[in-house]
Amino acid sequence: YLPTTAYILRLKHPPVRDMINSGVIVALGTDFNPNAYCLSMPTVMHLACVNLRMSLTEALAAATINAAHSLGRSATHGSIEVGKVADMIVLTEKKWEHVVYQFGQQDTIKHVVKGAMWCFKFC
Repeated sequence: YLPTTAYILRLKHPPVRDMINSGVIVALGTDFNPNAYCLSMPTVMHLACVNLRMSLTEALAAATINAAHSLGRSATHGSIEVGKVADMIVLTEKKWEHVVYQFGQQDTIKHVVKGAMWCFKFC
């Protein structure tokens, strides 16, 4: 599901709460195109929590392991496990939930790790 697209185009939201309760795997993503130019997964997760009534934990799973599953990559991506690709971020916040709570906050990412390499360091 692409919450930023629904927000920009004022679309009716799908029954995500019912889908989750029925066991449907829900994935979240940004919709990086001209009609909904957004690369911010914290924004997507925030919209999912507020508009779709997803819990923070459900939004995190939908943005990580479920998104990897939707791409056929859950065996190698989407969670921190031995043998999986270590794409992750290191946050400035004490709790990951603050990234979703602090809507529009720009300085919550301290480092980006791609595989075993530190790609970016924000100061």
